[in-house]
Amino acid sequence: MGKKRRKERRAKAPALPLSNEIAEAIEAWAHEAAEVHELELYDVVTSSAGGWSVQIFVDRPEAEPGTGVAVEECARVSRYVEALLDADERVPERYVLEVSSPGVERKLTKPAHYEKAVDREVELVVREQIDGQNKVVGRLTSFEDDTLTLEMDGATVTIPLSGVSRAKLTFDFSGAKQR
Repeated sequence: MGKKRRKERRAKAPALPLSNEIAEAIEAWAHEAAEVHELELYDVVTSSAGGWSVQIFVDRPEAEPGTGVAVEECARVSRYVEALLDADERVPERYVLEVSSPGVERKLTKPAHYEKAVDREVELVVREQIDGQNKVVGRLTSFEDDTLTLEMDGATVTIPLSGVSRAKLTFDFSGAKQR
């Protein structure tokens, strides 16, 4: 009976906080993976609190809500990014990688997200109340110079992007088609 050979693993870095450098590299890899698979990178969220986690959100270019990416497409992007993460010595051996669609009620976190949301209904949590409310819903009619113009109940409201705490698209699930 022969000796069992143990595959030697190279020493990897311990789970340290994510540096800006590695976070930027992960975002570049996610962008590359999405592009290779003819998808669009929507967002990347990285965290090192309690261990490394990487969330990648991909979508179809110019997709309408409900017509997003398939599970198989997410799996292909995941395998692509996983290979790059595993090859980089700065990345710890253990990490969590999630690849998914941003969803129909996706968060709006970047100016490009707001630009794509024009003529759609959005829900905003604002820093200064509007009509006594911190949470407002309306149709985003424009986004220019980091300023949102929202149509709410027939009134037009202008809000600086810096005045928005959180934002997301809204989706009328009652009118959605069942598959």
